[in-house]
Amino acid sequence: MGRFASKVDKRRKNYHAFREDPDSYFTARIFISDMQDGERMIAFLNPNQAMAYGITVHNKVSIIRINWEEIVADVSFSNRVTIWTIGVSDELAKKYKIKNLEMVGICLTEWASITTNAIRKKMRWEPITYEETYSIIKDISENKVDDTMMTYYVASSYFYPTSDEETYLTAKAMAECGAMFKYPKWEIIADKHCIWWVPGNETTMVLIPLIASLWIKIPKNFSKSITSPAATWECVNVLMNINFDKEGIEELVQKTNCCLVWWWGLDLAPADDKLIKVQYPLSMQSKAKVVSSIMAKKYAMWVTHSLIDIPVWPTAKVTSMEEAKDWKKRFEIVGKKLWMKMSVQITQANEVIWNGVWAVLQVREVLRVLQQHPDRPKDLEDKIVFLWGKLIENIWLVTGKSAMNLARHQLQTGAARNKMKEIIAAQWGDPDVNSESLKLGKHTYDVLAEKEWKISWMDLHDVNSVCRRLGCPIIDQAWMYIYKKTWSSVKKGDVIATLYAQDDINLKAGIKALKEKNPFQISSFAPFVKWANKEWKILNSLSKVANKIKDKSKKTTHPTKKQKWKDN
Repeated sequence: MGRFASKVDKRRKNYHAFREDPDSYFTARIFISDMQDGERMIAFLNPNQAMAYGITVHNKVSIIRINWEEIVADVSFSNRVTIWTIGVSDELAKKYKIKNLEMVGICLTEWASITTNAIRKKMRWEPITYEETYSIIKDISENKVDDTMMTYYVASSYFYPTSDEETYLTAKAMAECGAMFKYPKWEIIADKHCIWWVPGNETTMVLIPLIASLWIKIPKNFSKSITSPAATWECVNVLMNINFDKEGIEELVQKTNCCLVWWWGLDLAPADDKLIKVQYPLSMQSKAKVVSSIMAKKYAMWVTHSLIDIPVWPTAKVTSMEEAKDWKKRFEIVGKKLWMKMSVQITQANEVIWNGVWAVLQVREVLRVLQQHPDRPKDLEDKIVFLWGKLIENIWLVTGKSAMNLARHQLQTGAARNKMKEIIAAQWGDPDVNSESLKLGKHTYDVLAEKEWKISWMDLHDVNSVCRRLGCPIIDQAWMYIYKKTWSSVKKGDVIATLYAQDDINLKAGIKALKEKNPFQISSFAPFVKWANKEWKILNSLSKVANKIKDKSKKTTHPTKKQKWKDN
């Protein structure tokens, strides 16, 4: 092929600064293109020139900028790209602030041999050091590790159990390979996280202003919904802007003591997103990977006091008390190693919390709680007060019933609502938004009881399936409103639920899913439900006894005087 002999040789002489070996790279001008290939970081190359330099579509290339910054991208060939040019997507250009016609060097990506050897050791169930863990995570963060190697790395957690020490090291490496926030050593930084979606369980949007109203900093970041009809991302996005960079978040926290933002643009634990994409096709995540993922983001946000909510029920992600206790233990061990004071709470997830399922309905319930509306969801409010009390106890402000009374005081006096208005205004929303002004879907369908019976079971997975067929989480005006609760008696003709959709097509799809799944009539599971409720009551009884023993053993001195903090 001649390597474009004369022209290439002439170009190489002028750009030796990029690589010692001029045969290993070529220079090109960047053209920002509208070409896309999903969410991958793609560099579009001319196939003839790329192959002349030994680059194939199975490789990764390094884009070396004049300031020595290295951007690693997957390779895609396109005949639309001429020689001595490289096409990059508009998204990639915005992320790295790349300018059109910028001159760069292009070469095959090299990644550390220590990473390959460490992944081999993982596959053989041999312990790896922090240096090896950091090398793996750093190369994944910089997009240097291909999907095959990442799959081997992820799969090793299923073949062999991951120790708590390795989970801690992975979380620490994930955080340190991305953006890190820092606050004064003495300052309390609180956080709340729920490890699985429960329909209607939007406690975060009330807990954040509640905590911040006491002048405690609680910067909250979250991700988009993947498997559920609506996560915190979808709900917060109804009221305010959620896209902020690191400087913007620091300004928000300084101004309001909190924030509600999307973590995507923050470069927090960047390896985590790539590992999630590898695991997504099979919808499988090992406990170790989930714990390290969650704790890495908290460590990166400088969290000192964290509340973890673990909903448990046979149709939830965590299906038994034994499994919930294992999750609790893992979070507590890793949190302690990362110098966080953990409060891990196991909560019941036997049904939809209140009535609304999907962003707009859940936001309406959130605003009703903050406004203390007469029709506010009492079960949602009770759970918020319970979790808030546990987080306040963790911070050692007040304990027991005093903590829960303080939460209700902040709600009843309007302090939490005023703080929420302040957050919405700071994040470019309408602070005067009212719960009753939110628009609902135009196309509806009432689910009627065909006979007199009692709802003995509500399958949350089936509720999820019906909502997604209606268009959640993509379409704003798609949701389900449930009127009846578990063990509710219904008569023939009673409305059990109402489906809302943007158009007839989505509504028909939702009705079809409802008839296939039927989440409200699983009477054959009644004995199992009674057993689950019995197990839940036993756990609560044991927890009350344990709390009494713990309260008696507490000393009167304030424990924060001896508390250890993270190193600068």
